[in-house]
Amino acid sequence: MPKYLSISLSVAIFLIFGYTLFQNALNAPSFDDYDATVNFIRRFFFENFDPRIRFEIMLGRQNEHRILVSKVVAAGYYYLFGEINFTHLVWIQNIFLFAFFALMLAIMQNRKLLSADTVLWAAIFLLSLAFWQVTFYYWGGIQHYSVFFFSFLLLYSLERAERIVSSSFFIALFAGLFAVLSFGNGFIALLLGCFLLFAKKKKSLLAAWSVITVLLTLFALFPRPASVDHIQNAFNFEWMGRLLFTYLGSFLFINPATGLHFNIILCMITGLLVFGTWLWLLWNGYAFRRPLLYCLLSLPILTGIIIAVSRFESKAAGGIAPRYMFFTATIPVLLVLILLDMQILKKQHLSWLTGIGLVLWSAVFYNDRQALISQNEEVVTTLRRWERDPETPLIYYRDSREYGEILTWAVANGVVKIPGGQNHLIDNENRK
Repeated sequence: MPKYLSISLSVAIFLIFGYTLFQNALNAPSFDDYDATVNFIRRFFFENFDPRIRFEIMLGRQNEHRILVSKVVAAGYYYLFGEINFTHLVWIQNIFLFAFFALMLAIMQNRKLLSADTVLWAAIFLLSLAFWQVTFYYWGGIQHYSVFFFSFLLLYSLERAERIVSSSFFIALFAGLFAVLSFGNGFIALLLGCFLLFAKKKKSLLAAWSVITVLLTLFALFPRPASVDHIQNAFNFEWMGRLLFTYLGSFLFINPATGLHFNIILCMITGLLVFGTWLWLLWNGYAFRRPLLYCLLSLPILTGIIIAVSRFESKAAGGIAPRYMFFTATIPVLLVLILLDMQILKKQHLSWLTGIGLVLWSAVFYNDRQALISQNEEVVTTLRRWERDPETPLIYYRDSREYGEILTWAVANGVVKIPGGQNHLIDNENRK
């Protein structure tokens, strides 16, 4: 594909994605926002004034995750403006996505793989609506975008570090801490950092990083939260495998899919190939020759294994959840970089791949934009029903009383604004 055409298409994807973001970011809480954001504001600013308790609230778990970045951004916004505007928070969280995209370009440059075609290939998958639940809702994106940004930054910086007392090692330490404090899978990057340093034979750095990894991993994983749901069914390897392989190939999923079962099977077969390729790269020694790219690829794969073990009961359907698809969007980008690096894939082949990728991006954009609009309309409708009848469940799979009480408090204290009053909760009802 001609250079300037690839650049023009990358810019077009960026502009379309940005325009869609500004048009469809909804100023309304939904799902986890009621507890993780609105109730957090109540506990932090209204109910507890002791500095020690506030510190514990800020660093405490949200179920099995520590979500410090989410809390800090929400608290900072409320402190400055005296209310929570979810549209603005969604815009802020997407800064992490754009920063992640820029970091991917830096990694390409580091491996001498940066070109107009690789930039376009990255844009096709990283500026997609496939993971619209992460892009457009604060409860998802602020955690997923930040954890992968800090995890990739950790590995990139460790690869460049030569001494413990160096800016690169300090950045890696900073990124590792915030990866752990962003979301539950951040500790994986710490372990991959150990592998990277081992492969690079940086013994003194490995010794120091191993200590850091143990301490931060213990902090990330223990003590186990009492609120985590208990598994009702006996563990099933087949269900886990269905979820894992579907997840690993979900970057090919088009929602809503005509021929859903065929689409899931295609994702599952693709995921099996991805998993096999990952093992093959370890077997043939590439993981030790190019540990940075291998570790970056390992991050979404190992995340998928954790998801498959903990959510196995959802079977294949759990592998195509839009909230996980940002993680898997990195897989085709990294696989192409690895195949280019190994010279298995040639630049002329990449031109053909980007053409296919553009068709996929267009189909995903059209279908998932409809899903986004439908979800936004459902959120607005639910809030208006709740306004008329406070017994209306705000989250369809949860009892209405707890979240209704949280929203009632938030409205009364001006933390959020309801539709139908002088100030509207919904600033923009999905301009179509």
